[in-house]
Amino acid sequence: MRYKKLFIVAAAVLMLFILSGCFKKSTGSGAANLLFYGLDDSDVFDQMIAQYKQSHSNVQIRYKKFNDPTEFENLLVNEIAEGEGPDVFFVHNTWLPRHTKKLVPLASETLTAKTFSETFVNVAAEDFIQPDPNDGVKKIYALPLYADTLALYYNKEEFERKLPERGKPANTWEILKQDADKFRQQPEGGKLEKGLISLGRADNIALATDILYNFFLQAGVDFYDADFKQTQFANKGQDVFDYFVSFAVSQNKNYSWDGELTPVDRELKEVEAFLSGKVAVMVGYSDFYQRLETDLKNVKSRNPSVISKDDVAVAPLPQMSTDESNFKVLANYYGLAVSRNAKNKKAAWEFVQYVTSKNSAKTYHLRTKRPTARRDLIEDQKKEPITEVFASQLGYAGSFRIYSDQKFAAFLKEAIQNAVNGQSSKSALSGAQSKINDLLKLEAPNGLYPKPAKKKK
Repeated sequence: MRYKKLFIVAAAVLMLFILSGCFKKSTGSGAANLLFYGLDDSDVFDQMIAQYKQSHSNVQIRYKKFNDPTEFENLLVNEIAEGEGPDVFFVHNTWLPRHTKKLVPLASETLTAKTFSETFVNVAAEDFIQPDPNDGVKKIYALPLYADTLALYYNKEEFERKLPERGKPANTWEILKQDADKFRQQPEGGKLEKGLISLGRADNIALATDILYNFFLQAGVDFYDADFKQTQFANKGQDVFDYFVSFAVSQNKNYSWDGELTPVDRELKEVEAFLSGKVAVMVGYSDFYQRLETDLKNVKSRNPSVISKDDVAVAPLPQMSTDESNFKVLANYYGLAVSRNAKNKKAAWEFVQYVTSKNSAKTYHLRTKRPTARRDLIEDQKKEPITEVFASQLGYAGSFRIYSDQKFAAFLKEAIQNAVNGQSSKSALSGAQSKINDLLKLEAPNGLYPKPAKKKK
């Protein structure tokens, strides 16, 4: 009986030690099983997760990769609405404020709105520090993994032959437009065989709406009214909309693109036209260069010839102004956010902060080559080929608060195609604005930032 009592006491003491965490490598936020959804390959995060678990042995992390961003967003919306879904997930810089209520903001004494702006580039602060719908106070809802921007990819050999005095694309859109007729190949009365740049249509240009958003940004278009209830881009954005469409109008001197240079059903769209030498320039993000060899092989399987990888170069995106203080470029990137359904929100946010820390950001860049969002890594990345252009543009990167990226894009693409097919461009653009405003009236009648309800006394 005596030994039985001693055994019971010893077991109770052992259980107390276990529950108190004495046998854990670190206490942190307590035990946690984190489900992490993302759009990168798992090997991007394997090393970071392994290193994190060395000092957080009480935290288990399972990463699940998704391929399609649109399906990914729809899945997140449905799962979180049902009280399920991941603890940590990728969030696009345009997804706030539509999804703010699905997230839990960061509560930290060290990483505040002020220190966030000191750590990360301005566009990340503008996108991820948003008003809390409950109290109207601006809070951090995500931390950026990187910050990508649009740039020009061009065929060096083509520019050496056609524009040897410069050897590269123009640094303003106006001059680029003037250069177009030097690159166009079109037999008299025949079809367009080659052009300068893939601009003007939406059916066979994957980044058509991104490019249009960039033009709005560079033109200083106020996308919304002061209360963020309705859009108002059609008036001030008309000139740049017309500029974009003008490259697909056969009567224009800058005619460079049509519906046959690359078929609308081709997955690579403008990329295929560029790599097969049908245009000398295309607009793209940094990830295009990482896919270059694979894309070249795919295009070569369908075309008799492709350009050389060595002839692919990158240049900063042209501007509408020659004044550097007015430079703008569209940013497109993902950050990490914590779901309102996360069972251990503190542990989830600690992991997010680790993944976006300086050392982890170095690892992420090594795996993906995407440009950093951290100020303390920009100088080093300016020394890298290709990345240098994208990192150098971060100081003037900007974005719009797009309430529904999928639906806005559909309306704008329709407007572009309507204008190409003969509808008045003014009518086409104002039509898109009307459809977007109808959507906002239905889904966000109080605006993107409705005032918090007053508490009853």
